[in-house]
Amino acid sequence: MKSLYTPIIFLLVIGTLPSACTSNSSLESLDFKQNEKVVFLGNAFFENTIANGEIETTFSLCFPKKNITFRNIGWSGDNVYAHSRTRARDGRRFGNPEEGFGILIKQITELKPDKIFIAYGFNESFDDASIDDFGKGLNHLLEMLSHHCPELILISTLPMEEGFGIPTEHIEVQNKELEKYAETTKKVAIKGEHRFIDLFTPFSKENKYTTNGIHLSSKGYRKAGELIAEALTLPTPAIKIDSKKADHIRNTIIKKNTLFFHRWRPRNDAFVYGERKDEQRIAQEEPAQIEPFIAKQEAAITVLLEDL
Repeated sequence: MKSLYTPIIFLLVIGTLPSACTSNSSLESLDFKQNEKVVFLGNAFFENTIANGEIETTFSLCFPKKNITFRNIGWSGDNVYAHSRTRARDGRRFGNPEEGFGILIKQITELKPDKIFIAYGFNESFDDASIDDFGKGLNHLLEMLSHHCPELILISTLPMEEGFGIPTEHIEVQNKELEKYAETTKKVAIKGEHRFIDLFTPFSKENKYTTNGIHLSSKGYRKAGELIAEALTLPTPAIKIDSKKADHIRNTIIKKNTLFFHRWRPRNDAFVYGERKDEQRIAQEEPAQIEPFIAKQEAAITVLLEDL
């Protein structure tokens, strides 16, 4: 690996697409049934949304009466091979890459999603492996996920932004590389008849949406939510995204996401999963004890949305 930068994606399509945000034209507008479960899977693009809640808030405001459950299992630095998940605690939790991928399957199986939004590609663009290896890895990941979820949505990588001390020459070279990954993902998505969304093109037009040239700011995530909703032809949000009511909903979503993060990635993971798990077995019971608090926040979100 050359580096593990981590902002990112649901999956990739790019400048050759005919519009700023594109969904597979053979598919109808994305709809949600009552009580569906949605999983966000990928690298830092999704993990960072835990702290701002923008994309989930947009979806919730578009479908306020559907009681949709969202679970975010994004992991900074991760790729289609589940390397970051494998390397946690020097690999002692997940073991080798094959075992790490198996744990990912277990996570998906337990969550039982109806839809998965997938965010990979940026880290792989710095990899020593070839673009063909990425395509094979992505195909393998999607094949696995398709056995456990009926609908997969892929979103493109984001371009790097100028203005944060990163040499312009480096940004230009890397964005050309990102475009190659975008094209590969586009082909994989079309072949598998999965929805895909181009965020690369619209974010290439303005340099004002990241905190460091790589990771989106809250403003950037709000923009991403708008573009995703547009591409999937979602209903108009029940209220304005910048209203006080929306802020209340967003803050409740953030609380729920934070609780779930500590549920599935506890700080004391050495005692729960790792090399010290035999020292304090009671620690292995602690993550499940967070569930009632997550349920409480879910109920609060439902009430807030029903009042719209």
